[in-house]
Amino acid sequence: MYGGKVDNEDDFEQLKEIVKEVVDPAAYELNHQLVQPRENDDGLRVPSGTTMPDFMAWVAKLPEREPPTYLGLPANAEKLLLVEQGQVVIGDLKRVSDMLDEDELEMVEAAETL
Repeated sequence: MYGGKVDNEDDFEQLKEIVKEVVDPAAYELNHQLVQPRENDDGLRVPSGTTMPDFMAWVAKLPEREPPTYLGLPANAEKLLLVEQGQVVIGDLKRVSDMLDEDELEMVEAAETL
């Protein structure tokens, strides 16, 4: 999942839309589009068979990592998340570096007083 808990009204509305699209009597129709195609993916259709081997073959064809568009997110959602995480790491690294610089300065000042 992208995110975590549903903690605001917009997220809840998005979740309701996903559930409405997937948990739908039409989902039992042959070739029903579970996830509408967006940007660079073909969406997702229900399996065409009804047997366990049919279903397992369908599952085996699913992408290794589901596209964010399956959840109604923009195709670049993962990239945006990674950029944000990178910015947090850089900020943390800068704070550590600043702390080390302060400690180094204190050590130099202490050595000068000896």
